[in-house]
Amino acid sequence: MSLRIAANLSLPSDAALWTFADLAIKGAGKTYAASVLAEEMVKDGTPIVAIDSMGIWWGLRVGVDNHEGLPIVVFGGSHKDLSIPVRQEKNRPIVDEDRLKLMVKAILEAGVSAILDTSEFSKNMQRRIVTIFVNELYHLNAPYGVRHVFIEEADQWCPQKLSGDVTASAGAIDDLVRRGGNFNLGCTLITQRSAVLNKDVLTQANCLIVLRILHKLDKKAVETWVESMARPDDPRIKKWYDSLRDLKDGEAWIWHPQTKLFERIQFRKRETLHATREYFRQAEFEQKDIRMMDVASFITKFRAVFDVKPRPERSLIGQQPGVPVPLVRSREVGVIGGDPVVPTGNPSPPQTIDILRSNPVVQTVRSLIGIVVPGDADHPKTALGKIAVVMKDDSRHSQHWTLTRVEKQFKARQWPLDGIEEAFNQLISWGILRIQSNKAYTFYASRVEITEKTVNVIAP
Repeated sequence: MSLRIAANLSLPSDAALWTFADLAIKGAGKTYAASVLAEEMVKDGTPIVAIDSMGIWWGLRVGVDNHEGLPIVVFGGSHKDLSIPVRQEKNRPIVDEDRLKLMVKAILEAGVSAILDTSEFSKNMQRRIVTIFVNELYHLNAPYGVRHVFIEEADQWCPQKLSGDVTASAGAIDDLVRRGGNFNLGCTLITQRSAVLNKDVLTQANCLIVLRILHKLDKKAVETWVESMARPDDPRIKKWYDSLRDLKDGEAWIWHPQTKLFERIQFRKRETLHATREYFRQAEFEQKDIRMMDVASFITKFRAVFDVKPRPERSLIGQQPGVPVPLVRSREVGVIGGDPVVPTGNPSPPQTIDILRSNPVVQTVRSLIGIVVPGDADHPKTALGKIAVVMKDDSRHSQHWTLTRVEKQFKARQWPLDGIEEAFNQLISWGILRIQSNKAYTFYASRVEITEKTVNVIAP
């Protein structure tokens, strides 16, 4: 699938692993643009996290114009489903660090998308919450598959001038931006203060979304990014700078040098509620009959990890109709062939994901799920089947797998490389491949059983 963010532009699904810098003056549409990107990722099957100090991202739960809201659990804020863990110490609230870390683990175990709404806390507490949350997400996420993190008001957590407790939150954001891709994390930095956002972090973004910018200092921040990415003698640059002040609301330049993407676009209309103060000031009150999507089954799955002791079994989550299920870990994960079955949206037992097609869809329920390999075990026709065969054949060196090593094995067998990266990431998401301290992956051969025509993947 792809991410349709404008009438004239769709991004590839793997843009979920990009690092976006979303820059604009107040009111030009930067949060709106980021929310469109979030809608597309969730519909494409990529879970997200939105770090929201403004208390507006809960609107993703509310559908507009006959669209459904998205299945996202809200932690904290005035529209919360669940609270951010806080405890009292000496008659004052402090962050419950152990419970917050467990909350992150439960989000990953349950495979849910989440909004971390910190808007009701003091600035110091917000920074502590963000520091712990992002650090824990960064260290735990790799085996759970691709996830994208949206960071609202990024300059609040990672400003140019560092001092006091902001140093810790800036360090966490810096790790996420610089090295998050190694742990299956992409992110979007959103700010109206381009000049204030830390330049060492800003220049690490590999895709720029810039809407209307007026102030000279903010334009200078954009120049800093351009200088790190583009040739200084590129004839387009001067004309491009001059056009930034004339962009309409929701209109943006999107620039991804690696893919040579350089387009002026108008972001499509949102399918969920843009829950800003301006919206609620509008006179047309009929559209304020707000109904948040029911996420009770998601919360149940989250609490199965967060609330129960001893440690509960891992489980999968239900999905709204028509939305591809995200790649998540479960006790028994895999694939079978056949026609797709659309999910009901009700709480569901372990599900099946069809990977013989290019896009995962919910399939029939099985207690044990196999990967159908058309042909035979010696000549598999799917990228996933080929990787399974390659790794089983080389089980003596099971602790040093990288994508580059897999590609070399494919080339030695004269197999095409189509779909190899997606298949590699699927094995990571199921826990069949686990990252090690040296950044290579261990292949758990005991969880893969190969028969003549089927590879059965048995996750923990």
